[in-house]
Amino acid sequence: MGVARGSGGKAAWAGWGILMLAGVGVPFFLGNYGLHLLVLVCMYVALSASWNILIQAGQLTLGHAGFFGTGAYTSALLALRLGVPFPLGMAAGGLGASLLAAVVGLICLRLRGVYLAIATLSLVEALKIVVLNLPDVTEGSIGISLPPAFRGARLPSYFVMLGVAVLPVLATAWIKRSKLHFIFGSIREDEGAAQMLGIHTTAYKVFAFALSAFFAGLAGGFYPHYITYTVPDTAFNIGLSIEAQIMPILGGLYTVAGPVVGAVVLTLGGEYLRATLGAANLLVYGIAMVLVILWLPDGLVGLARRWWRAWLPVTGHTQEGAADVR
Repeated sequence: MGVARGSGGKAAWAGWGILMLAGVGVPFFLGNYGLHLLVLVCMYVALSASWNILIQAGQLTLGHAGFFGTGAYTSALLALRLGVPFPLGMAAGGLGASLLAAVVGLICLRLRGVYLAIATLSLVEALKIVVLNLPDVTEGSIGISLPPAFRGARLPSYFVMLGVAVLPVLATAWIKRSKLHFIFGSIREDEGAAQMLGIHTTAYKVFAFALSAFFAGLAGGFYPHYITYTVPDTAFNIGLSIEAQIMPILGGLYTVAGPVVGAVVLTLGGEYLRATLGAANLLVYGIAMVLVILWLPDGLVGLARRWWRAWLPVTGHTQEGAADVR
């Protein structure tokens, strides 16, 4: 492996170290608006990293808004009806979303490709309709108002959401280093062949679905306590599902860092475009995404890897080639 891979590993660890130091230190120097943006970044990291877990098993879904909304309403209703504090409500939101995903997954994950995407998209709309038509339980279209977490202080709220964002990233890193990486990969590449090898594909797909939904529900569980209200159109917004997919695609599918990079770039970059270009930002945003899909199929993380290898010393490339031959 020699210099090339060793240097690449050190660079990756250095990058993660810098990112964590920035994530912990920079917020102390920001105002409320800056902290709010970072809370949104962490929320999108949690959503995109959790969806990235699912796509590793080859399951293309549009249901993440449903799990986010399930977590939001579970947490909000527990606080409203029973006075449950938000940490317990968050956990219940994650577990509720995970249980829903397991039940739905046993049915929907028999489908593949676009059929699975349509089925999970229908789930989001169905959940929204249920919430709207049970006003005695969910407050219907009026929504639920809650007192702000930490009395409205942004900094503690940011660190809570940062913790939520870190969990699916760590889970992805764990999967990449465990046998699940190979099992998910075999299911993604050829499910029929995986079944012939004795892999219980349905069980592993449901596990990936439930694990992914847990982190989305956890993020949803804290969000209404942060913004102090939740309504069906916000909690079950299909735009969340779409953004949860775009961010890993931009950053780099199947990678640990891809969802993080994609969430940071698109959340902060999108806010800058809205502030400077107004309504025209959508055109620029769309063109940029088309260019990324066409010219960067492995995302920004893949681009960074190629640049790093190009800058390595010649001896590094020579040693890596020798190692590959052996």
